[in-house]
Amino acid sequence: MSGESRQGVVTTPPPPSIGKREGYFDRINENDPEYLRARNMSPDLRQDFNMMEQKKRVTQILQSPDLCRYLK
Repeated sequence: MSGESRQGVVTTPPPPSIGKREGYFDRINENDPEYLRARNMSPDLRQDFNMMEQKKRVTQILQSPDLCRYLK
């Protein structure tokens, strides 16, 4: 064994400042009125509301002067 050279993988542990990875639900403020309103909506109403928001965004994009200039 004295003539053999061994190669191994050297890894370093993560820095101590990195603790538990922050998840999506860790970022939600449960006291936020917008969050409470969305959570308490019925699924059908939530779906309708999301569709209305999507239509509003599409309408804004279609009416934007930048889109008109781009299409010319």
